[in-house]
Amino acid sequence: MAAWLIRRVLYLSTSYGVAISSVAVRLLPRSWLFSFSDIIAGVGFVCFKGFRSRSIANIAAVFGEQLNDAQVADIARGSLRNFFRDCAEMAIAFKMSDSELREFIPMAGKEHLDAALAKGCGVLVVSAHLGNFFLIGTCLAIDGYVVSVLVNQPSDSHLAKLMDRYRLQVRQKTIHARPRREALSQLTEALRRNELAVIISDEYRRGDGIEVPLFGRIVIARRGAATLALRTGAAIVPASLIRQPDGNLELIVEPELELDRSGKGVEQITENTTRLTQWVERKVRQYPDQWNWMNLRWWRTPTESEPGAHAPVRQAT
Repeated sequence: MAAWLIRRVLYLSTSYGVAISSVAVRLLPRSWLFSFSDIIAGVGFVCFKGFRSRSIANIAAVFGEQLNDAQVADIARGSLRNFFRDCAEMAIAFKMSDSELREFIPMAGKEHLDAALAKGCGVLVVSAHLGNFFLIGTCLAIDGYVVSVLVNQPSDSHLAKLMDRYRLQVRQKTIHARPRREALSQLTEALRRNELAVIISDEYRRGDGIEVPLFGRIVIARRGAATLALRTGAAIVPASLIRQPDGNLELIVEPELELDRSGKGVEQITENTTRLTQWVERKVRQYPDQWNWMNLRWWRTPTESEPGAHAPVRQAT
């Protein structure tokens, strides 16, 4: 009962917070919103012990002896600051026209999307909880692409409806991840129409999935993107909405990911999921303070014969 009440309070707080943010963005200068989000992030880093401890432990494990404890903490703090800025930017996008949004968030690598679409089997735009992943679908939609975004809905129905409504305001058509069979059907139909589908692929948690190496350890990665690509013939095109040194955003679309299409069995799904996970690792190493380190759940250490078995690992102190 107590756990249910806590979840309910959190959901209601989030609902009111989203509603208040949508009003504040219409009244306050953009610089004020960013300053306010930075202040909240600073307070949150102190107060959110679970986030701070898990993030620091994961960062320390990944970077081994490359960084000292202060540098590890700076990455964790930056990760939370960037997340709150992401939320502020999503609120800012509510009141922007398409032309303003294109100027606000330029795209690089559009030719990679067009080349993949030219094959006629649809495109899975695969990303991670990196940069402002919230607005990837928005950026693609305002550029004229027909795009759907796969989302995990919160269990609270009122908050779920509220988030769907706000996504529509930022030009995002969504596909709910559950029920899974229905989500698979909708994604398949979108790809058959030669459309784009955005999937955030770095869900590394216990449960059904594929064991793959990540940062020198083994994680459980979701097989959905690789399975869909093999079943439908769709291309996988990696993309990330990265915060640049000046604080502005840029959508970076990369060349189509080369897949093993020699079959549609477990071996090919595992290989392609591994390739996708390797892309995630490269991007996180490039932008460590723009990734959600809370999302990382280690499964086990690799055996001597597995990739990454001798990668350096240091626990947080």
